[in-house]
Amino acid sequence: MPRWAIVLMVVTGALCVLVPVGGVVAYVHASGRNHEDLRFPSEDVTVARCAPDPASGRPVAELSVTSRAARTGTYTVTVEFLDARGEPVGRGVGKVADLAVGATGRTVVSGPAPASGGEGAAEKAAPRCDVYDVGFLAVGEEGP
Repeated sequence: MPRWAIVLMVVTGALCVLVPVGGVVAYVHASGRNHEDLRFPSEDVTVARCAPDPASGRPVAELSVTSRAARTGTYTVTVEFLDARGEPVGRGVGKVADLAVGATGRTVVSGPAPASGGEGAAEKAAPRCDVYDVGFLAVGEEGP
């Protein structure tokens, strides 16, 4: 077999291996650089207060939303309410509409049912309010 044919086969084989590997490496590198400043809307939401409503006994969460988004938009926050034992008693949804970049907005979300399940002292402890999900829709975008 001529020497040039052997060189051609070795070069072709090496390219068949190195080109896909190089493509994967380039993709991983570019993907990491594109997402290094990725942020989540849930990072903009804090539970300012979580307490039972004195009249109804339902848990109430007061939320503070400070927008760090690049554009003005609406935050939709789902809160999960838990009783003193950590058992879920329901979820509620609140919105902060048209929040400007850097601005802070507030909303109040009430649970659908009282957090206490009995008459024991442990049952009367304060409920827990956890941010379950946060959606952000920039002004001018259409929702799902």
